[in-house]
Amino acid sequence: MSDESPKTTNAGAAGDGGSLRPSGKRQAAGQATTSRAMATSTTRAPEVVNTRRNPFTAILDYFRGVFSELGKVIWPTGKEMVNYTLIVLAFLIVLITLIAGVDWVATWLLQQILA
Repeated sequence: MSDESPKTTNAGAAGDGGSLRPSGKRQAAGQATTSRAMATSTTRAPEVVNTRRNPFTAILDYFRGVFSELGKVIWPTGKEMVNYTLIVLAFLIVLITLIAGVDWVATWLLQQILA
């Protein structure tokens, strides 16, 4: 035990504030963190600016944002798409069979009861 480095010891236990790693726990409600407390004391209310924008420019900006976000999407490969498609088709076959079976049994029961 004497050859352990001080970083691996439990010197930064949870609750003492000396932990180098985050604990994964969220901040309790009603308790402000240091950054939140500092932000509220230094933040000013934004000034209201009444400017009229061209609606066509706003629409163009919207579509630019859409295409920008689409560029960030990780699209599935062709092999993954085939796999996902086969899974969906198999699930549909199972559900169609199940629903058709329940329908057939219900029809048969009603015919037996009413006949």
